[in-house]
Amino acid sequence: MSAETIVDICMLLCATVGFSYGVVTFLAKKTPLYAKMITGAVACTMLGRLSAVVRSFTGFGVERDFRLSLLSYVGVFLFLLTANAGIMDGLADDGSKGLAKYRLMALGAPACIALIDVATLLSGDGVTGKVSFLVVSAFAALASYFNLKHYLIPDAEFGVIDSVRRYNLCAVVYAILLMAELCSLAYGAGPATVVFGLLLAADTLFILPMLKRGITQWQI
Repeated sequence: MSAETIVDICMLLCATVGFSYGVVTFLAKKTPLYAKMITGAVACTMLGRLSAVVRSFTGFGVERDFRLSLLSYVGVFLFLLTANAGIMDGLADDGSKGLAKYRLMALGAPACIALIDVATLLSGDGVTGKVSFLVVSAFAALASYFNLKHYLIPDAEFGVIDSVRRYNLCAVVYAILLMAELCSLAYGAGPATVVFGLLLAADTLFILPMLKRGITQWQI
């Protein structure tokens, strides 16, 4: 069994547990749309890894260059981006000059992903694989910018931003670990793939419980 398949199985198990938790905790109850969108992101992770595992165990093997599972990662980051940029950013950032340093510091997450991009582009992976990686990384960079900004920025008034800091940190770590995993795959570095993949699986398992812990503190 390849390192990639091992990671896909672990990710599938953790994402399935996480999504099931999200269904019971958020989707089946009256909870904020924000929480439901993050649950959707975990669902995309689950479906993407399910696709990869099914291919491995039905004899189709691991997809090279363009992989269908990459589309699921775009879905993940679209959910994360929409939740933070569309719902929470108005509460977190009023556009004032006093918060400019936090906007600048938040560029650290996209910068980290850009460094991983450079490493991937220098790999021996095919052109299609590199282009697919760059598409995913663009969405990851955008989503992680807002996640990191909401982790760093001081809470203005309502206590909402403070309550979800731990979730936002988990989301930033998710983006960076996923890009690192994909980069290691481009180099065929099995041990690195397993390390990044297992860390990513653990992060996926805890991201919704961290969100739940924060939402219970909301005072709005």
